[in-house]
Amino acid sequence: MSKHNTFDRDYFEGEQSHFKGGYELLIRLNRWRLKKFHKIIKFYTKDFNQKTLLDIGCACGHFLDILKQDFEVYGTDISEFGVKVTKIKVKCPVEKGNCEEGLPFNRKFEIVTAIDIIEHLHHPKKALQNIYNSLSEGGYLFFEVPTINDKISQLVYDLFFARDKTHIFIKSVDEITEFVESVGFKKVAIYSSLLPIFTKKESFVSAFSAIFGVFKKGKVPAKLY
Repeated sequence: MSKHNTFDRDYFEGEQSHFKGGYELLIRLNRWRLKKFHKIIKFYTKDFNQKTLLDIGCACGHFLDILKQDFEVYGTDISEFGVKVTKIKVKCPVEKGNCEEGLPFNRKFEIVTAIDIIEHLHHPKKALQNIYNSLSEGGYLFFEVPTINDKISQLVYDLFFARDKTHIFIKSVDEITEFVESVGFKKVAIYSSLLPIFTKKESFVSAFSAIFGVFKKGKVPAKLY
């Protein structure tokens, strides 16, 4: 994962932060999106008997604070600052960790979320393998990631995401899908997640850059054995 001051307080709140107007303001403006993610996760996991959820890259705990209404939540982040804030805000198990090196909880989860995390990783496949191994059979991975698919999505990316210099893994929707499936996940759905219109319509998914992926744990491909 990109170090960038280890994603410390300056990354979220400092003068050089890419969060224009401050991280807390950005979260308030995008809270509706987090609530939509929550609704989608509830829909796909409504029949689960156990609902333990690990949020990777929990930052300051805003998403966990919403998710805790319906799930037994855990969090992890590379940022010591984020972990400290989350422990106070959410009052759930939270540990500092780097998902490329391993996950800090010695247990299985039914659900793993990774919102705006994959694009920051130097070794995303290793992270996905760690996530796969942390999931129970039939568990779900939900993630959001920016993509670049064509000229329109390139313009959208440049407008909303390019200022964050810690973005180092930007691919197309098809490339992301193939990449996640190569670890053993099966695609369930991909939503366009940048606009208030959450849709699986391919023209929106490819044009508006940010996607919300729903993937289910399947069998590890033979080539990985």
